[in-house]
Amino acid sequence: MSAVKTIDPRGLEHHEREALIFPSIENIQQGETLRIIMEFNPVPLVYLLETSKEFELSCEQRAPGEWHLEARRIAFRENKKGPFKQMLEELNEGEISEDTKQKAKKIFADLDAESLAMMEQDLIKEGLSPEQIRTHLCDIHLEALKDKLVEKRMTAEAPHPVHSFMEEHKIILKSLKELSALAAGLPQAESLKAWGGNLDRLKDVAHHLVEAENHHRREEEALFPKLEKHDIAEPGNIMKMDHVEFRKRKQALYQIAHNVEDYEFDEFRKRVVELAEYLARELEGHIFKEDNVIYQIALQTLTSQEWQDVKKECDKIGYCCFTPEDRG
Repeated sequence: MSAVKTIDPRGLEHHEREALIFPSIENIQQGETLRIIMEFNPVPLVYLLETSKEFELSCEQRAPGEWHLEARRIAFRENKKGPFKQMLEELNEGEISEDTKQKAKKIFADLDAESLAMMEQDLIKEGLSPEQIRTHLCDIHLEALKDKLVEKRMTAEAPHPVHSFMEEHKIILKSLKELSALAAGLPQAESLKAWGGNLDRLKDVAHHLVEAENHHRREEEALFPKLEKHDIAEPGNIMKMDHVEFRKRKQALYQIAHNVEDYEFDEFRKRVVELAEYLARELEGHIFKEDNVIYQIALQTLTSQEWQDVKKECDKIGYCCFTPEDRG
């Protein structure tokens, strides 16, 4: 019988939970089993581990508010070191280069758990804190699995709610790309006049981002409650916390874009760049998780009748000014 290690992250905050779970998963040796005790159905974690194809999984509810997920390692990667330190440092600075993103895809494919643990200790000796390493392990996992997640992604045809959500995401991503381009040119401008006609473009982008509110409402009020009825509550709760932060910053961007006369140019420039960088980075990652994890779980879980109910609720709430016309 293989050795079984148990962790119990119940009651921890989301970031604390990830800081316990992901290092523990990476340190499972060949043939060992990690038992994770959760207070909710850990469907997203199961989905990610299934995608990696390295674990034999079993999940069952033992009591109200107590789920046991057991992950037994059945595959082990070769002992090769990737650019782990570089990626951690870039993530800690808030962004990651395209070159490192490509290398990230090989990090977990080329690095076994023992080598990872040893490298973590070396990096700590070099000055990186354990918190830096553990905080970003989830992001690295997601980066490494991106291709596999996209490859197995299911889609839906109009007028299915997921089709509308994902089509809206494409348009939001275009707005974020334009926002990034505007912000990239702003630091070089010495005045609003020197920035040219970009203020009107900024106003349009800020308007479209604020107009995405109905998109978030439909997720929160129509989709996530249906998942909760299947004991899948945590993913929606995390997405809703993200929405709160996005709302604050989108509104702030809208206000500053439409009230530029209230700011000195240096303050305007600094604030716009800060908001743009945050939204482009965090909202893009949020969209990836919804398209490739949350919606996928929903498509595999909800019944046809439940999707009809979701569609009716979506229609009641309403759509965005940029929602494609083929929604229903």
